[in-house]
Amino acid sequence: MTEQPEKNIYWTEGVTRKEVERALTSTKHPSLYRRPTRRALIMVYMALVVLLLISESIGTPKVSSYVAAITAILLIPAYLLLRYSVRLIADAPAELLDERLVMIRDRTYLSAYRWLSFVVGIIMGTAIATDFSFGVDSWWAVFVAIAMVIAGLPSMILAWRLPSEEPASEDAIEGGR
Repeated sequence: MTEQPEKNIYWTEGVTRKEVERALTSTKHPSLYRRPTRRALIMVYMALVVLLLISESIGTPKVSSYVAAITAILLIPAYLLLRYSVRLIADAPAELLDERLVMIRDRTYLSAYRWLSFVVGIIMGTAIATDFSFGVDSWWAVFVAIAMVIAGLPSMILAWRLPSEEPASEDAIEGGR
């Protein structure tokens, strides 16, 4: 039997082997891997989602469309930063992670699905209570906001739960030699 070649691109996860390996070993931007920074990223991310959801009610239709477009554009780098703050663990395939990280990732997805069920329940309850109107004329912003929450939820939960990573100090490196 012949060995299968290593996959370099994981289409369903949206990552590459090189990207995950680089993220797992990176020492650049150590503040990005600290819990307070990750939690601040979550707050910014969710504020952008809420702003996108309410953008239709801000000012004139022209102003609200600009607010929605700018907010949607800002959500993309916020999403990418959030993913990198957790070293792509939530998006990496199992073959690129060790057993401990796979277990952490799997627990994160379980929590993400539970939170998503809660959010969908609130949305459905609100829809039923308001006869499915929500007072929204343009649904693209709502769909984009919901898609961004769905995409970012595993990374958000992981970012909230992971402890801060402390960078290795020069003394610790010297002492280990």
